[in-house]
Amino acid sequence: MNTPLEDQVHDALARRVEPLHHSPLGLDGVRTRARRIQRRRRAVAGAAVAAVLAVAIPFGLSATGPAQRSDVGPVTDPSPTVVQDTVLVDPDTADTLDSPPVPLLDVDGPSLVTAAGAVPLPDVLDVMTPYADGWVAAAVYEGAKTLEFLDADLRVTGDPVPTGGLVTSPDGTRVAWTEYTDGHWQAVSAEVSGDAEWTYATLPDGPQPPSVEPVGFVADGVVVRQNDGAGNITTWVASPEGRVRVPGLTRAESASPVTGAVAGLATSGDGTCSAMVDATSGSTLWSTCDYRLADLSPDGAYVVGEAPVGEYGSPTLAVLDARTGTRIVDFEVVLPRRTVGGFESRMVWEDDHTLVTRVARGEDYPIVRLGIDGTVQRVDVDSAGISGLTVAEVR
Repeated sequence: MNTPLEDQVHDALARRVEPLHHSPLGLDGVRTRARRIQRRRRAVAGAAVAAVLAVAIPFGLSATGPAQRSDVGPVTDPSPTVVQDTVLVDPDTADTLDSPPVPLLDVDGPSLVTAAGAVPLPDVLDVMTPYADGWVAAAVYEGAKTLEFLDADLRVTGDPVPTGGLVTSPDGTRVAWTEYTDGHWQAVSAEVSGDAEWTYATLPDGPQPPSVEPVGFVADGVVVRQNDGAGNITTWVASPEGRVRVPGLTRAESASPVTGAVAGLATSGDGTCSAMVDATSGSTLWSTCDYRLADLSPDGAYVVGEAPVGEYGSPTLAVLDARTGTRIVDFEVVLPRRTVGGFESRMVWEDDHTLVTRVARGEDYPIVRLGIDGTVQRVDVDSAGISGLTVAEVR
């Protein structure tokens, strides 16, 4: 028997959207599942901090510069097992999962698809996460993003504002976004519970487009990348105490609140090299021209390495030791003859050892699940249209 809230949500959704091809799911079910994910990630992150860092050193910012520490905390886990041979990713022959291991967005629905079912969305959303008694999301309109707050019935509350995006901490407790208001950009950080006041960090003046994009968290700071409109990109760690420029990177891609490291394109080389930088000291921990660094794992132990150049996606995808840059495993997508494609850059770590990403194979876009031990699975979930499914990045 449904609760009154379930009946209310069901009726509200029925009035606003047509049924989708997926089984319906009450919003309370989605939120309950999302909260379980948040609690699990908080527990995993807490254990990861203890296991990964031998010495926990707090991150600090001042108006004049970062608090100093020598390097990223040492990892006490033994070196992971290296998979010697390249792992071929063939969605046609891979083992299948009949439900998504992480929330996915059905672009043509639009809908949010989880293991429990699907729920219609009011807009085409780029990313969304539970916040307070509702949701916060970045919606996409003709290529531009706006920040929206939604209530428990997925109705937009308040006026959307221009944003560069939305990120959530690996443990699911914090959310941050950038917004353009009163002629300037600012970074905003909040507790997902909605209980604490928001914190603000004003960024240098710049044009509304191109935007200032949030990348991730480094302890109490939010890592953002800012384009000055002339193609010059600066990486900042922003907090209420001030902002600090992160040297050594032309474009930050990910950050770890566990280790304090930031990964991205390096200032050295010909524009295709990448580096891992300590956000507090500004020192380059290591660099590579063999890979383009992407997402760091929730515990900060691993980082994704894509091919430096890939017109139709990255034909290969590697998982590297974030401490040293040592390759742990290489994946290579299997493409049919006369078909172009590769791994898409949009991905999410399901946990500290498992990635979920989309593969482009001509006009086919399967979702695959990749383990750092070399396991490969295809997510066998139908979509509402030709655009297919993509990672929702819901935390």
